[in-house]
Amino acid sequence: MPQPSRLDAPQRSLLSLLHVLISVCLLLCVVPLQAAPADLPRPPELERDVQFWVRVYTQVTTRQGLLHDENNLAVVYGTVYLDPEASSAARRDLIDGQRDHWRAVLRRMAQGEPDDEEATRVRAMFGNEASPERFVQAAEGVRFQLGQADRFREGMQRSGTWGPHIADVLASKGLPPEISALPHVESSFNAAAYSKVGAAGLWQFMRSTGRRFLRIDDAVDERMDPFRATEAAAQLLDFNYRLLGSWPLALTAYNHGAAGMRRARDAMQTDDIVRIVRGYKSTTFGFASRNFYVSFLAALEIDRNPQRYFGNLDRHPEARFAEVEVPAFVPVAALERVIKIDRGTLKQLNPALLPSVWRGQRVVPKGYRLRLPAQGTPWTPQLLAAKLAPTEKLAGQPKNGKVKLAAADTQPQPTPTVAPEPAVPAGPVPRAPVATDGGDPIDYSVAADNSVRVAAAETLARHADWLDIPVARLAQINTLKPAAALPLGAKLKVDFTRVARGQYEQLRRDYHRQVQSEYFAKRRIAGTEVYIARPGDSLWSLTQRFSQIPVWLLQQYNPDINFAALRQGLRVVVPRVEDLPAG
Repeated sequence: MPQPSRLDAPQRSLLSLLHVLISVCLLLCVVPLQAAPADLPRPPELERDVQFWVRVYTQVTTRQGLLHDENNLAVVYGTVYLDPEASSAARRDLIDGQRDHWRAVLRRMAQGEPDDEEATRVRAMFGNEASPERFVQAAEGVRFQLGQADRFREGMQRSGTWGPHIADVLASKGLPPEISALPHVESSFNAAAYSKVGAAGLWQFMRSTGRRFLRIDDAVDERMDPFRATEAAAQLLDFNYRLLGSWPLALTAYNHGAAGMRRARDAMQTDDIVRIVRGYKSTTFGFASRNFYVSFLAALEIDRNPQRYFGNLDRHPEARFAEVEVPAFVPVAALERVIKIDRGTLKQLNPALLPSVWRGQRVVPKGYRLRLPAQGTPWTPQLLAAKLAPTEKLAGQPKNGKVKLAAADTQPQPTPTVAPEPAVPAGPVPRAPVATDGGDPIDYSVAADNSVRVAAAETLARHADWLDIPVARLAQINTLKPAAALPLGAKLKVDFTRVARGQYEQLRRDYHRQVQSEYFAKRRIAGTEVYIARPGDSLWSLTQRFSQIPVWLLQQYNPDINFAALRQGLRVVVPRVEDLPAG
């Protein structure tokens, strides 16, 4: 019987090395490249979704797109190649034509026709889900996703400009550092991004949500300032986490709104992101919301391992600048003259100033933190005030929308050394507006038993008006006196004999949005503090102690507290509100 040949030392070493390499390759195939942090889990049940977005972000460019199943992202039917010279209508026709082709394939499969090569491939992708019923459903859910690889790569480079500031802000608030990857999903790190639904800037704030934390008026829109917007995004994410107690839910709330995620959590009776993503059904919880967390996880993986996906790339250098608080309302031309800086550079450094300021219809507001080149005169508000002429220091915005500009403003402006980023469509994921509820976590919908929970600033008369019924009728239904005050959080039965449920809910939401809009037109939230309830404390005593905080805002930051029975030792989160500069 022949004996096996013996290996010499070099052969044994080579074989050992081969075993090690095989083991490493097997490990890389079954686990993510880096472990997910405990606060931001990467559940194996969602891995197929994560990998779909990794592919979208790194392999498919904006000149291509994937046709895929809306619910099972492992099912990708094919790639659509888009002619960059073609019109939008021609592109849509091409996509629709290929979508119709795959719908026809799925319908034939549902009817039990013999599989051809395409059907065989599709059936294999569906695996255990394959059934006639599933194919009927899939035929109605063939979805197109535009690729993002080129845009994502550019975003990786742009991220160097603001990355250090984002890291500092997140650290200062004790938020997970991984959140710094979120702008990849929101805007591809384009500070000038503006979406078709009105979300703006690096962090894609809607106006209603942004006004809670930022200055947004007819002269300034701080959503377009990546530094101020980062600070606002950190506040909003911290708020979401306080309410929901889970980072997967808090991040999803950044897209779907805190109220929406509270409804999802309560409906599913869990904070498990897998169960919510897979099982929660709502007309507003669509593809964008279901995919927000997994697309973030994909962006995080790529951001951590850029060389693996894009090879060597150079991130832009960190933005460096100086700031000076403007001591009065000052025409931009006067600032150019005094500081001796060309308009192009000043405009690039101050993207929050709106076109009305650059055109001279509005002036730079008092208190605005004007950003200047890092090198140069160390300006202070006092020095700036001393250099400005008395006629250049205005008491407020011009009432007629016209400002008499200095002669320098009429001269041709030098070309800026670095052109501002062009505005690009925002949002790699088709997305609902950020926090569609404007940051308000209160649920204004009607329960199944035709009841609502009384929110702050609501009266019996107001509910009767929304329902288009007499106050006496609503009081009778609830065994109340017509003049009775409604306790915060009390259950109120409502009557839909005169208006539809949806109309009532919309009127109720519109009322609260108006109240909040008027409040935040003059104020913004600068942070929070925690108050420990003392013996004898009540809702009334809290409103006296924090006189600038309306009850509805206190309720929003503490939606699970019963203020009618405030207990000693209870932790109450109180927002710190500051007035916006006048004008």
